[in-house]
Amino acid sequence: MTTNTLSFRGDAALKAEHVAQAEHHAAADMLMSGTYGEGSGANFRGCSVGCFAHEINPDEYGNWHETVAEARGLPEWLIRLQDSIFEGLGQDERAQFHVELAKRIPVGVDLEPVKHRIAVARIDRALATQRVALEAKHPHGVHEAVEQTIAALEVGRRAHEAAAGGQSCDLWSARSAAESAARSAAWSAESAAWSAESAESAESAASAAWSAARSAARSAAWSAESAAWSAESAAWSAASAAWSAARSAARSAAWIAERDALFAALDQVGV
Repeated sequence: MTTNTLSFRGDAALKAEHVAQAEHHAAADMLMSGTYGEGSGANFRGCSVGCFAHEINPDEYGNWHETVAEARGLPEWLIRLQDSIFEGLGQDERAQFHVELAKRIPVGVDLEPVKHRIAVARIDRALATQRVALEAKHPHGVHEAVEQTIAALEVGRRAHEAAAGGQSCDLWSARSAAESAARSAAWSAESAAWSAESAESAESAASAAWSAARSAARSAAWSAESAAWSAESAAWSAASAAWSAARSAARSAAWIAERDALFAALDQVGV
């Protein structure tokens, strides 16, 4: 049985160093997205992970996530998630996230349950979208596809919830069951399109299946883009700007939700 490393290896002084460095990165305007690091010495600037890696080993190149994880006694998956969230957030939120994450990670705990709680939060967001779709009036087959998609998500949710609580759970079996339900959902959606009586009804079924599979924000953005393609040339610039804004807002909202789920999970495991 593998024993997971406790956060910061149980050393409060190591966390204090980590937090102090994070605060320095923010105060010195060292944080930037799109690169692990540029410059050297006092002129160094980098991403959330890059700044920590530079503090630990200025000569390190290429193994930034591993370097930070090993030096700070933190799981590598958490450092990679930190990297992704930092890059996904808006410019005005990155520095605060960088510092807040350093402060939120508790000392001396097993952080493995955190990744399962984050997974549960992700699935809950997807379930909320699918349940809204389930209430809509869809052609025969599409409704069944949505139901089976929900079933697949619920299988995964139960598995991660059990793992988060320290219970024994066969995640591979759960994954297999979820994939089976997902395949059934895809088949139901495809059958609905093929069994439509006319091209119009087939198009409607396919459109409904697409809608069930996407979030409301993404669907709204896609509709804006589709409208833009059919609009006159003079209107394209405005439509394109609207699509870009909607897409950016949806992407930002998704990463904010991921950040909030991470913080909530860290708060739970630290109790």
